[in-house]
Amino acid sequence: MKILMVHKFYYIEGGAERYYFNLSGLLEHRGHEVIPFAMHHPRNLATPYSSHFVDYFEPDKELARLGLVNGLKSAARVVYNRQARSRIEALIDEVKPDIAHVHGVYHHLSPSVLFSLKKKRLPVIFTLHEYKILCPDYLFLDRAGRVCERCAGRYFWHATAGRCFRNSLPASGLVTAESYLHRLLGTYRRQVDLYLSPSRFLQGKMIQYGYPEQMVEWLPYTIPMAEYEPCYENDGYFVYVGRLSHEKGVAELVHAMKRVPGAHLKVIGTGRLDEPLQKFVREQGMTNVEFLGYKSGGELREIVRRAMFVAVPSVVYDNSPLAIYEALAHGKPVVGAAIGGIPELIDEGRDGFLFTAGDEESLVQALRRMLECAPQWPEMGRAGRAKAERLFAPEAHLQRMEEIYQRFLSR
Repeated sequence: MKILMVHKFYYIEGGAERYYFNLSGLLEHRGHEVIPFAMHHPRNLATPYSSHFVDYFEPDKELARLGLVNGLKSAARVVYNRQARSRIEALIDEVKPDIAHVHGVYHHLSPSVLFSLKKKRLPVIFTLHEYKILCPDYLFLDRAGRVCERCAGRYFWHATAGRCFRNSLPASGLVTAESYLHRLLGTYRRQVDLYLSPSRFLQGKMIQYGYPEQMVEWLPYTIPMAEYEPCYENDGYFVYVGRLSHEKGVAELVHAMKRVPGAHLKVIGTGRLDEPLQKFVREQGMTNVEFLGYKSGGELREIVRRAMFVAVPSVVYDNSPLAIYEALAHGKPVVGAAIGGIPELIDEGRDGFLFTAGDEESLVQALRRMLECAPQWPEMGRAGRAKAERLFAPEAHLQRMEEIYQRFLSR
């Protein structure tokens, strides 16, 4: 089978890309041919199909300096990228794929490519990694960083009124217009055959805001389980792994550590809150928080393997965080915020504990509760590992994906 794998990035930027490459590798190992389509970028992996990729484009920088001439060009590219449409059609004509699997197209490629896929009569499977179809700002957050569902998949003017996107009126106006245009065109309803949601939460939001139940199926991510060796011992610290940004709740976690002096937190990742949080820790004279910066590969896995547990303190509707998948695969319990898809991945008291997102008191209590359960950590870790093997195993995921592909190829 030839699968056209469409995603704006062809390098590891975050969890969506890690899944994209995990799935591509599984399909290739099975003997399928995976043809990527993405945007040119200095960090891209090598591929013989890169000549078809869309020109390098940084929407955030372009949108930050919207002017009359440059702004119109950037706006047009964000909303409906004609170059992406022509190049993906040329690629389809050359390789003649059987099916298209779409991941992220917004802004860098634009939804224009969906029209090309249907024009070429390809079945289109679309894995949802965020809430962009329902919310112009992707995250269901307002400008103040509070959970917000006012757009409700159709009332997109709220994004402009609230300056939700980059706290910019012009940029918010543009993504509002983008959302209205593609709703008017029926882009996401008529050009996609099936949506796959890694969380039941996001699946529910799609259905709540008007998408037919049969059009949205639940399918968790997969991770290469063989690379995650479980460890039921620890070296006396717990970890946070992810972006250092508001929506991830890392500031709330660091602040909470003032009230949990007996625990040691290692913060892994980078982001715009890096310097402010390190400054806070220094000014408070805190010695129980350590910033390790960016880590990846075997080094990251070893740090997580030797941890007591993993904290996932998001204040946003996190879809299906790979940090939890990897913690459970390593045999580590999880302290997670009860928001978005996170509660689906944690069985309270069995392999972790939940707390009220954004509530410092609730977070502190969850951390203390986890620390009090130290004798049960190995048992909790084994329960988590068993869950990971059941839900995230590559072979089962691949079999389900092949069944989905075949279902639409046979129509």
